[in-house]
Amino acid sequence: MIEVSTRTIKKFYTLLFNGKISESEKTLDYIRKKIGDQSPYYNALYGIYYSYVNDDVDSYIFKLWERYLNGVDKKTLYEEVERLIKESYNPPAGFLEAWLDLISMIDQLPVPHKIEKKESKLEEEVNGEVEVTEELEEDYRRESS
Repeated sequence: MIEVSTRTIKKFYTLLFNGKISESEKTLDYIRKKIGDQSPYYNALYGIYYSYVNDDVDSYIFKLWERYLNGVDKKTLYEEVERLIKESYNPPAGFLEAWLDLISMIDQLPVPHKIEKKESKLEEEVNGEVEVTEELEEDYRRESS
């Protein structure tokens, strides 16, 4: 990557995944000014930002995090993108480099707040269903007695 430090990229992801959207946007703007908005690397970062902010759960950023949190190690994730680069004809190197950089630091980043919320909401729904089911069973036992 040219002209932008790994520290700055990590700061962008940390702010984004902690839900500090306006601060991450400022960092992304700083990166844009350093490398230009025509840079494939910047375009990848912007796409990650856009997909995350707009809750595009079918996007690669959400799928990547889901796979990582479900136990796929970062080495495997990294090798998959590397293989894509090697097997592609004229791959967008800067664009894919941004993804490789993300994967290489994924274990140093906070779990995205939107994924945490999604999991918490699912747990609440499951717990709520269990409580309702238990109440219904208890009511049924009372009526049957």
